[in-house]
Amino acid sequence: MKRWKSILGVLLVFLLGALAGATVEHRFDRYRVEAVLSGRGGATVNLIVRRLSRSLDLDPAQRDQVRAIVTGTHRDIEEIRKPVQSQVEATIERSRARVRLILRPDQQEKFDRIQAERRKRRARPE
Repeated sequence: MKRWKSILGVLLVFLLGALAGATVEHRFDRYRVEAVLSGRGGATVNLIVRRLSRSLDLDPAQRDQVRAIVTGTHRDIEEIRKPVQSQVEATIERSRARVRLILRPDQQEKFDRIQAERRKRRARPE
């Protein structure tokens, strides 16, 4: 009996560790995906450089040159987006309002919490 308790205790600790690790990894991956999608903190540039470096086996000098090119392109794209960004945000906000109208009150509360959390994550300092 004592042996089984020990085995179950070890298994329980292992399972709890795996669960904690999976939870942390899931949250980190979600944060990284949102960082890439929002362009926050150079995440998109880092992702592109890392993938090209891995795929093409770039040497350090090439990696630096690719990073400079991708960074410049990222800045150019941001400049192109500036004039229409307010229109894009207004369109997204109208879409959110339309979605909210079709939800039940309990769903609206949850939807509002989700939207508030996303705004909070986007507003984080880089």
